[in-house]
Amino acid sequence: MARGRSGRRGRRGARNSAPEQPRRRRYNFRATRSRRCRLMGGDEAGRRRCMFSDEEFRKRIAALRVQTEAKTIKVSSIDLCKDSNKENHHTDEYEKDELVIRRGQAFDMSITFDRPVNKDSDVIFLQFTTGARPQESKGSLLRLPLLSKTKPLRRARAWNVNKVNVSGSKVTATITPFHRAIVGRYSVYVESKTESDKKINRYELEDEDIFVLFNAWCKDDTVYMADSSDRDEYVLRDTGRIWVGSARNNRGRPWNFGQFDDPCLDAALLLLENAELGDTARGSPVAVIRAIAAMTNSNDDNGVLEGRWSEPYAKGTTVPWAWPGSVAILDQFYRTRKPVKYGQCWVFSGVVTTLLRSLGIPTRSVTNFESAHDTDNSMTIDSHWDEDSEPVEWMDDSVWNFHVWNESYLRRLDLPAGYDGWQAHDSTPQELSEGVMRCGPASLKAIKEGHVYLSYDTGFIFSEVNGDKVHWKVDEDGAMDVIRINSHAVGKFISTKAKNSPLREDVTHLYKYKEGSDKERQVVKFVNQFSSREDENIYSKNLDSDVEFTLDVPETGTVSEDFVVTMVIRNKSSQARTIRGRMSVLTSYYTGNPAQRLKTEETDVKIQAKQQEKIKVQISRQLFQNKLNAEATFQACSNYRVMETKQLWADTESFCLLKPPLIISVPDKIHPKERYVGKVTFKNPLDIKITGASIQVEGGSAVKAQQIDHK
Repeated sequence: MARGRSGRRGRRGARNSAPEQPRRRRYNFRATRSRRCRLMGGDEAGRRRCMFSDEEFRKRIAALRVQTEAKTIKVSSIDLCKDSNKENHHTDEYEKDELVIRRGQAFDMSITFDRPVNKDSDVIFLQFTTGARPQESKGSLLRLPLLSKTKPLRRARAWNVNKVNVSGSKVTATITPFHRAIVGRYSVYVESKTESDKKINRYELEDEDIFVLFNAWCKDDTVYMADSSDRDEYVLRDTGRIWVGSARNNRGRPWNFGQFDDPCLDAALLLLENAELGDTARGSPVAVIRAIAAMTNSNDDNGVLEGRWSEPYAKGTTVPWAWPGSVAILDQFYRTRKPVKYGQCWVFSGVVTTLLRSLGIPTRSVTNFESAHDTDNSMTIDSHWDEDSEPVEWMDDSVWNFHVWNESYLRRLDLPAGYDGWQAHDSTPQELSEGVMRCGPASLKAIKEGHVYLSYDTGFIFSEVNGDKVHWKVDEDGAMDVIRINSHAVGKFISTKAKNSPLREDVTHLYKYKEGSDKERQVVKFVNQFSSREDENIYSKNLDSDVEFTLDVPETGTVSEDFVVTMVIRNKSSQARTIRGRMSVLTSYYTGNPAQRLKTEETDVKIQAKQQEKIKVQISRQLFQNKLNAEATFQACSNYRVMETKQLWADTESFCLLKPPLIISVPDKIHPKERYVGKVTFKNPLDIKITGASIQVEGGSAVKAQQIDHK
C-alpha cells in the first residue's frame, strides 16, 4: 500500500494546504533556453515554446498541480499490486521497489478514499504523465475516467480502463497501456470531485513511479516475439556468451548482461534523456535503438564507454578484456555521469544488449569473423601493396579478426513490407550515421538482398559481411591496378549464442546467400551500382592465373607450443614457373592492425609443371611468448610474383592461439542467504613468469562486480 501527497497528507510530514508545484526529483531540467531554441528550430512556435524552461512549462500544466481546496472525497492511499503485476508482466526480477510493467498488457491497482465512494455523485479520474513536458496532445499526459458520467474524447494513443469496481471506500481498476505507449517512467495522479462542484482535489503518488517497457509478449507491440523460448532467451536471460577469436579458432566469452540489476534500467532511461530523444519517439524501438547506439559510445557526447584499441592504458582504468559483464560499467557511469574507460567491440555490444533488454527490446550480441570496415562506401574492401611487395597499410580498409555488434527483433514500420525480424545495429564508434557515431538498425533481409538504399546504414553492414576484398598494386608514381579479387574473404561464421545452450549458433545465412552461389554473386553485382566508384568496373578485368596459392595457418595451436605457417604453391600450367616473394608472421591486434614482426621468409623457387612447393615459416614459442597480446592474435602476410606471367598474388590471414581456461569450482548446492566460498584456478602455460594477475567477478544479485588481485 502506497501513500502519496494531497495537501497535508504524505510521507514527508505536514504540508501547507496551498497547492504545491511539481517537484524536481523525476526530471533533470538542465536544458537552457538557448539549447531548447536550437532543438525546436527557428520557427515562431519553437521560439514561443523556448521562452521558458521545462520546469516552468510543467508549472503551467493545470493537470500537474496538487490541489486540496475542494471539500470532496480525498485519496488516502494507492495500492499498485506490485507483486502480482510484476509476476504477470515478467518483471519480478528487476531490483526495483517501483512497479515495472510492459505496454499493451493490463495491470491492476486500487485506490482507497477517506469515505465511501458515491457512484452517482463522485467523479474520479486517474492520470499518468511522463517526460519533462507532459502534454495530453502528445500522449505523454493521460487522463482516464474511473467514475464519470461524461466520457472524455478518446484519443488514438489512449490507455484503456478495462474494469472498475467500487466497494465502500475502495476503487479497484484494471488498466491497459496503449501497445505503442511511450516507454519510460510515469508519475501517477488521482483527480476527484463531485458532479455539482467544479473544484477538484488532485493527489500525486509520491516516490513511487511506474516504469513502462516494450512488450515482446503483446501481439500488437512492434517487438512481439511469438515463440516463448525466444522471449526467454532474448528478453529474460541475464547471462550469455559473446564470441571472440578468429574464424579458425574462436570461443564464447561469458558475459553477465544483468539487465534486471540496478541501475541498468535507470541508466537506459538516463541515456534516452541525455540523447534528447523526444517523448513520443520513445515509443518507437527504432528511435530508441539509434539513441542507445549513439549514447553507448562517448565519441559525440558523454556516453557510457570510451573505446581504446592500443596501449598504454592509464592507471586507474580498466582494460577492455578485464570486464566480465555490463553491470559494473553501467553502475560506474550512472554514479559519475562520465564515460567509463575502456571498452572494445564486445564490451560495447554487451552493454547494448543489457540496456535494450532492460527496456524490453529482444536483443542479442552477434559476432562477425573477418569483419570488414569499408571507409569510402565503395562496397569493397581494398588492400594495397607496393612494388616491393610490402603492404601500404595507411591506404587499406581494415578487416578485423572479429567484430561484435547487436541484433534486435522488431517490426519495421518505417520500411516497406517484408523487412521485419532481426535488425543489426552497432554502438562501436566506426563511422557517422546522420552526423552521429552509431550504426543501424538495418534489416537483415535488406542486407541479404543487397537493398543498401534502405535505412539505416545497410550498405555499411553489407560491406562488413559480404564485401569483396580487392588487392591493388601501387606503382611508385601512385598508379594502381587490381591484382586479385577475393570474394570469400569477409563475413565468416557469423555467430551468436544458441537458445537454451552455451554453444554457438551460426547465423551467416541470415546475412547472405551461400558464398560463391549464383544468387550471392547477383546480389554483389547489384550492390556495386550503389558503390562510390560504380563507374570503375573492376570485375571486367581478366584475373585468371595458372599458379594457385594457399595460405595455411594454425587452427588448434596453443600459446605454450611452437607453430608453423605454410604456403602451398601449386603450378597448374604445363610449363615451369619461377616464384619470388615473401611471407611474414606478425603479432597483431584483433582489429587487423599489425603489431610486431616475428619472422620473414624470402622465396625464390622454380616449380615444375603440375607440381607444388610448400614454404614453411617456423615460429618458436620463445620468439612470441613475451610479445603476446590479450587475445593472442597473429597475422601471416604473403605476397608473391610469377616471373614468367607477371601474375601477382597477395593476402593476409589472421589467426589466434588457444589460451588456458579458468577453472571455476563452487559447491554443488547453494542456499539463499548463506555464505559460500568459490575457487578460481589458472595455470600459467608459458615458459616465462607472469605478474600482476587479477580476476574480475560479476554474477548478478548473487555476486556483485568485484576485482580480486593475486597476492
